Amino acid sequence: MTSSAPRFTVRKFARLAALGAVGVSLGVLGLYALIAFGSAPTASGGIDRTHAVLAWIGAAIPAAAIIAAHLVYAKVLLAESRLDRS
Repeated sequence: MTSSAPRFTVRKFARLAALGAVGVSLGVLGLYALIAFGSAPTASGGIDRTHAVLAWIGAAIPAAAIIAAHLVYAKVLLAESRLDRS
C-alpha cells in the first residue's frame, strides 16, 4: 500500500519553529519586565526595596532558564534548516 501524500519533514518547518522559539524568548523577557515594573517599590507604600529585589531575583532565575533553553533550541533548529538548503 503506497501513499501519494508528501512526507512530512521537520527541516521544512525548522526556520519557522526557530522564529517561534525566539518569539517565546522575547515574550518571557517582556513578562519579566512587566513583573519587575509591577514590583518596583513606591514612596506611598506597597513593597519595600528588599522584597522587590527578592521578587526580581525570584522571577529572573526561571525566566533566564526558559530564555536560554529556547535560544539554544532556536540555534539547533536554524542549523537544521540550513542542512535542507545544501
